[in-house]
Amino acid sequence: MKGLYYYIKRTAIWLLGPVFKEFNFFLVFWLLNCCLAFGYLVGCFFIEENSTAHGLRCLALGTFVSYAITAILHWCKKKWLRTTVKCIAYTVIVALQAVFVFIELNFDMCLGPKVLILLAETNGKESSEFIGTYALSAPSLWTYAIMVTIVALAILLEWQRKALNSLTRGKAMRWVCAVLLLPPIVVGARLSSNYVKLAMCKHSKELNRWVRNFGVDALDHLSTSFYSLCYLHVSDADIAQAVAVAKQVRSTAPTITEPDSLNVVFVLGESYIKSHSALYGYYLNTTPKLCKERERGNLIVFDDMISPYNATSTVQKNVFALNDLSAGEMWYEKPMVPTLLKQAGYKVFFWDNQRNYSKNELFTITVNSFIYNHEIAALSYDEISNRSISIDGNLIYDFKKKSNVPRGKYNFFIFHLMGQHVHPLGRYPKKSGFDVFNADSVKSKAAYLDKKKKQYIAQYDNATLYNDDVMHQIFDLWREKNTVVIYFSDHGDEAYDYRDHVGRGNVTEPDANLFHCDNDVPFMIWCSDTFIGKHPQLVAQLRQAASKPGMINDASFLMLRLAGVSSSYYLPQRDISSPAYKPTKRIVYDKYDYDKVIKTKQNK
Repeated sequence: MKGLYYYIKRTAIWLLGPVFKEFNFFLVFWLLNCCLAFGYLVGCFFIEENSTAHGLRCLALGTFVSYAITAILHWCKKKWLRTTVKCIAYTVIVALQAVFVFIELNFDMCLGPKVLILLAETNGKESSEFIGTYALSAPSLWTYAIMVTIVALAILLEWQRKALNSLTRGKAMRWVCAVLLLPPIVVGARLSSNYVKLAMCKHSKELNRWVRNFGVDALDHLSTSFYSLCYLHVSDADIAQAVAVAKQVRSTAPTITEPDSLNVVFVLGESYIKSHSALYGYYLNTTPKLCKERERGNLIVFDDMISPYNATSTVQKNVFALNDLSAGEMWYEKPMVPTLLKQAGYKVFFWDNQRNYSKNELFTITVNSFIYNHEIAALSYDEISNRSISIDGNLIYDFKKKSNVPRGKYNFFIFHLMGQHVHPLGRYPKKSGFDVFNADSVKSKAAYLDKKKKQYIAQYDNATLYNDDVMHQIFDLWREKNTVVIYFSDHGDEAYDYRDHVGRGNVTEPDANLFHCDNDVPFMIWCSDTFIGKHPQLVAQLRQAASKPGMINDASFLMLRLAGVSSSYYLPQRDISSPAYKPTKRIVYDKYDYDKVIKTKQNK
């Protein structure tokens, strides 16, 4: 009677039969398909955000994909069919590898949805210009050299396939293959159900859940390509639903309850670290004009407002839309505030300093495809700016000089600033009295700070000082009229605040220090004297609400109340100024309880 070992052995030989018979093909395909997973695993030794467990899962999935393609080739018995399958498989994987190397060397990008979006949006003229620009660049020449080497090696291995395949006939080699390949193939086979789940995603809600459960970093080339196609499909479905929802606003008949003329101004800041604002106790006076507005009683500063994400595009979608994020509603399931206000009778003006900023980046493409979709834009805005300006004060000047649409009785003005984004040195004019702080102004004694890093902090504080002046310019535009201004930043940033790091990064685990930098944002409401006189009860409620915990994604409901608009979309329990407001768990990055993380740190 044959024992268990015999059957295990026979099963292993049967499973690895395709690899033994097509070893040269499997080897080439596996190495090319999984190169990103290999690189990711190597990065685990020196990149803090990399997860070894995730890298191994990706490698297992890529190994199974390579095995499955090899098995299909093995099962093709007719020569012409084998040749066809092999040619197609080699062509696809080599082409993907070529694209990967080309965009990595030229643009420091990886395979993903952005590449497909750019290809889809590129016309013939742009393609010819692109080829002319990059065809003979140094990175492209390296790409050609690398790919010629890869193709040559593949041809060599194919030419020597009989000799290479004969290596797998030896018992020792088969044991090595079994030990190295069977575990990832089995694990990868189990993980392959993710393809089914991915293909079933109809909207971003499902796709985001899939990404949270599996992730997209270090996926093999074929898996990444499949994810990218699904991403495009889901994005199109999201926009289609958003357009349909925008059109439905017409039937909801929103009305304006404000008897007098009114200006509502919404200013969306950028990359503003709350703790660098003198309004919130920073030791450098980065907000002298805002502090004076607070002393005069016109500015109400909210103490405990946070952003749900540290990405502009994600924040912008959830801020503009009237979705209740705490209830799991997605931005494309509810209309935007501008759409509702325009339908109610407001004139809507949108001056966006980031519309064309990094316009080829995925975050800009995705948010613009929603906010500036031609059907949604027609339903939402009366006038839109047409260019980005590096200095925010010039954006305000551009609005004053180039806005041609006559004002109405009710007006809604939106300004999306560049703020302190990315390179603070370029966010303020150096010759206009805003180059105030320098390295010597920074009091931190952190060991990782040298003079250059302190100078960066000083530049960030200078950009914050300039942002203070920009807000003052906006107040002055409507100081003598019935006006309310709401300002907050989309997210924070890091400027060597608690570690040797600037900017933002992937949030792989809850961290109170990081949340304070990336998610704690300044939030304030400015009221003109006229507005205060006409709305004493509302202003009193705003002052009472200033100490309550809240999230900026609910600001859309606050805007409706400030605008005096009655609508079925208004949720008083999500409006922080309303007596019916009910704080909920503040979930950031779709999974972390912000207050629980902060409290855990405080209790240590």
